[in-house]
Amino acid sequence: MTKIDILDQIALGDCLELFPRVPDNSIRTIHTSPPYNIEKDYKGYNDNLIVRDYLDFIEKVLSECMRSLVPGGSLFWQTGYTTDQEEYITPLDHLTYHLFQKLGFRLKDRIIWRYWGGMAFKAKFTNKHETILWWVKPGQSSTQSKFDVFPVREATKFYDSRNNLFGRNPGNVWEVDRVAFGSNGQTSHIAVFPEEISDRIILSTTDENDVVLDPFSGSGTVCKIAKARGRHFIGFEISPLYHKESIQRLSLQARGELLSVLSEILKEHVFGAVGTRKFSAIEDKIMNLLSPFSLEPYEDIIKKSYLDALCAGHEDVVKKSDKIKLWNALEELLPDFGSNKSSKDSVGLISLIDRAYMRAFKLHKAYSSAMRFYCAANWLAILQSNLARDRKAGWEKILTSIAESETGTYCLTEDKISIISHSKKVKIVTVDPTFSEDSQENLTTQQLFR
Repeated sequence: MTKIDILDQIALGDCLELFPRVPDNSIRTIHTSPPYNIEKDYKGYNDNLIVRDYLDFIEKVLSECMRSLVPGGSLFWQTGYTTDQEEYITPLDHLTYHLFQKLGFRLKDRIIWRYWGGMAFKAKFTNKHETILWWVKPGQSSTQSKFDVFPVREATKFYDSRNNLFGRNPGNVWEVDRVAFGSNGQTSHIAVFPEEISDRIILSTTDENDVVLDPFSGSGTVCKIAKARGRHFIGFEISPLYHKESIQRLSLQARGELLSVLSEILKEHVFGAVGTRKFSAIEDKIMNLLSPFSLEPYEDIIKKSYLDALCAGHEDVVKKSDKIKLWNALEELLPDFGSNKSSKDSVGLISLIDRAYMRAFKLHKAYSSAMRFYCAANWLAILQSNLARDRKAGWEKILTSIAESETGTYCLTEDKISIISHSKKVKIVTVDPTFSEDSQENLTTQQLFR
C-alpha cells in the first residue's frame, strides 16, 4: 500500500488544501455527503455560495476524488436538493451530473435512502429521502469495480426455500431511519447519517486494509465504520467543533471486527462495576464465558455438513427441502436483540457473540439468522487462530490492541486494563473560535490510536 502520512486520521482543514497529501490511485472507496448550499450552519464553511462558485468548488473536489481513487474505485456521492425560497427545488444530483461526466466518472447505480421523518412543507409533500449516486473511476476492465453482495445480504420477510440461505440482495432503496437526537450516534453536527448506510457501502466495495476516504467528514461516521471493519481511513473536516467531536467518537471505537465484538463482551460481561482488571483475570473470565470454546455442541442441532456450510458461507450445500427447518433452528438459537433468553447455556456461545455483534454494528440487526450465525462462527474462528500458538501471549496481544485502539473506553497500565466509560455517546463540546490546526496537537487520531 502507498505510504500516506495522514492515514487513519481525520485531518482538520479545507479538503482542497488537504487532498494533495493523498497519493494518486490510493483510495478504494469514497463515501461523502457534500454541503448542499442551502445556508446551513456548518461551523466553519460558507454554505451560501452563488451557483457558479458552488459548482466550481464541487468540480475541484471531484477532480481530486478522481485522481486519488484506484482504477475501478467507487465514489458514493450522497445528496439532497437546494431550494429556491422553499417553494421550488433543484436536485443536486441533476445540478452536478455534468461535472462527473466531464471528469470521466461512470454512473453504476442510484441508491435511494428512505427515512421516516423529514422536512415538512406547507405547499408540497414532506421530503423523506436522499439520493446516493454510485460513481466509478473507469479501470482497465469491468472486473476492477469491486462489489460483494454477501456481507450486506439482509433477512427476507418470509421463508421461501427458493431464497438464498443467507438473505437477499438489499436492493437500491435503503430504508434506515435518521439518527435520533440524543442517541449514541448523535453529535452536534446537524446532519449525521446512519452508520448502516456507510457500513453497507464499505462492506460491499472494499476489503480489509483498503483505504476509505470522506472529504467532508462531519461527525466522522464513515471513518468510524471503516475503523470498525478493519479498513484504513482518511477524513477531512473544516470545522474545529466537528473535528474535535469526531476524534472523540473514533476513540470510542476499536479497530476491526475481532476487537470491536470482544470489546462489547468485555463491557457487558467482564468489567461490570469493576474499573480495573489484570490481563489474567480478563482472560479467565472470557474463556469461561466462551466455554466450551468450540462449535461441537451445535452438531446436536445442526448436522455437520450444514454447520460447515454456515461457517464457510456456502449456501449451495443446503438442500432446498431443508432450508426452512434450518432457518427455524437458527431462529431458536439466535433470539431477537433485547430478548431475555439466556445466552449462556449448552448452545449459548454463538448467541453471546451474536448479541455483541448487534451492539457493535447496527447493520447486524438487518441480517438473517444464517448470516448472524456465519458472522459469529467466523469471529470465533479468527479468535481461535489468534490464540492457537500461545494462548497467554495471544490474549495479551489482543487485549493490548483493544486498549490502544479504543482509548476513549480503556486505559492500559502494564498488565492491567481500566475501563473509563461504558458509553459510546459523544460528549458535545464547544471549541474556541480561534482554535486552529496548529493547536490540535492532542487531538490527532494518530496519537489516540498509538
